[in-house]
Amino acid sequence: MNALRRYGLLGDPVSHSLSPRLYGAAFRCLQVAAVYDAHRVPGRDAEALRQMMLELGASGGGNVTLPHKQLAASHLDVRSSAVDRTGACNCFWFDSAGRLAGDNTDVGGFLNAAADLDELQLEGASVLLLGAGGAARAVALACALAGVRRLALYNRTVGRAEVLVSDLGIEEIATVCSDREVSSEPWDLVVNATSLGLGRTDALPLVLERDRFRFAFDLVYGPGGTNWTRHAAAMDIPAIDGLSLLVSQALLSLEIWLGSVPDIDGVTRAMWRAVSPAPDRGSR
Repeated sequence: MNALRRYGLLGDPVSHSLSPRLYGAAFRCLQVAAVYDAHRVPGRDAEALRQMMLELGASGGGNVTLPHKQLAASHLDVRSSAVDRTGACNCFWFDSAGRLAGDNTDVGGFLNAAADLDELQLEGASVLLLGAGGAARAVALACALAGVRRLALYNRTVGRAEVLVSDLGIEEIATVCSDREVSSEPWDLVVNATSLGLGRTDALPLVLERDRFRFAFDLVYGPGGTNWTRHAAAMDIPAIDGLSLLVSQALLSLEIWLGSVPDIDGVTRAMWRAVSPAPDRGSR
């Protein structure tokens, strides 16, 4: 009899997370003896985070969410190129040598999820990115890999956005955006990579205008979308929330942990059914 594998999500907050339902559905579909739980690890508690990563890594693996993605990267023994470039880790496990290894599946997950926005072509696009944390780093790298023409970062702390651009080495395409540029220039895609939207009373990360924004992508998710995606819909702007990214990066995480994912279409449909009342989505 196979031993029960244990996986989990580490973050603060995590009570809202759909990841346990998502991965639970995937494990049932794959007939894998495993459980997935969400664990609240208080912000800045570096030792608690390291201990939980070691515990879960030894028994299966796990994911990391706000606010720990950059801190998690510092605890790794082995880093993927995506972790090296972004300085952020959202997926970890023990490798065959017993070392704590990590990847940033948000990079590939974002590229796959963006395909849910019909007619969006990232190559040659102008992208406005809100935020400069761990999630923003993954999106910025994904945009660079996809060949966007221009990437503009808008963040409350300008210095943090400048560090992101420098760390990723994407100065050729990326700039730090001013209030005037945000409010006046047209954009093919705007991405919310801030935490605005996690709280029910949060302000919108940005007020959208129909004539200046072609598409919107909110990395936050909620029942029936988020306040921001509903705002976008009212402006007739095609938008998706973080569920698309959640599913896409989960498939990449599963491939890392399990070695392969048979019947990707079936697993994808099972995950979408578990987290959304929307019709089944195709594989990503």
